[in-house]
Amino acid sequence: MEEKEITVNVKKYNEKDGVFWKSYRVKADRYTQMTEVLRRIKTEQDPSLSYRASCHMAVCGSCSMKINGIPSLACKTMAFKVMDEKGEINLESMDYYTEVRDLIPDVDTFYDRMYKVMPRLYADEEVIEGKEEQRMLPEEQKEVWKFQGCIYCGLCVSACPSVKADEKFLGPAAHAKGYRYIADDRDTKKEERIDMLMDSAWRCTSCYMCYEVCPQDVQPVIAIKKTRSHLDDYRGPETDVITMARKHDNAILELINDTGKIKESSLYLKTFGFGEAIKDSINMLKSGKIKYAFTKDNNVKNINEIKKIMGDKK
Repeated sequence: MEEKEITVNVKKYNEKDGVFWKSYRVKADRYTQMTEVLRRIKTEQDPSLSYRASCHMAVCGSCSMKINGIPSLACKTMAFKVMDEKGEINLESMDYYTEVRDLIPDVDTFYDRMYKVMPRLYADEEVIEGKEEQRMLPEEQKEVWKFQGCIYCGLCVSACPSVKADEKFLGPAAHAKGYRYIADDRDTKKEERIDMLMDSAWRCTSCYMCYEVCPQDVQPVIAIKKTRSHLDDYRGPETDVITMARKHDNAILELINDTGKIKESSLYLKTFGFGEAIKDSINMLKSGKIKYAFTKDNNVKNINEIKKIMGDKK
């Protein structure tokens, strides 16, 4: 099997020397995982190289890092597939987290966010005592199983711009885990979880970065959107974000009922008000995009058919 010598550039860190880059030359073939590359560097060249790895099969989530700038699992990444035309690969610790040493981040903040959503099933007392059983239908299992697949790797949080900008946003992984129990009829804390997650859910910008980097296809952004659909069930504090969410939700219903579609310019005005629209119009004018605000948008034909679909949501 053909082997090639590749260059691995590692962004190292320690308290004494701070941040610095160090390059290593390693032989690899088409089946060499990045975890194996790191093992060879550590055992053959630099015993001080620090990183995490355990299962080597994308189950434990330990080997999370940035590979060529993209949050990835090292064990799921083949060296030949990520090296550039010069045969180089860049490795860094994940964004957002505090660096501990080299490729090892401090993930305490990640686990703190996960624990906030109470990531376990709280069954009925009679079930716990063995007096009753709770079973799930296959379609009910299907709804929760995707979000159960989170391996706590933290890649989605590292990739998420909302987590970095808003400390009140719990993050994609916490929302995926929280919704997994909201959707589980066996759980007794559904309303409490909805109250806990609703404000945070509307702080997500739906950029889909969590969707892009998740190694298990958990799709946290879908869990966030599904959590938002429980807005009518929310009984917690009426925060500014929740108030804006209700305006947004009502505006969408009104626009679809009246026009058959979501007209973006009208939706923005109804949600954020005239004052915010003026501010953003100035920015659009400066960037040459103001013309898009005046694009003609016709109503859907046969609007009555749309109203039938809307049903009680008119």
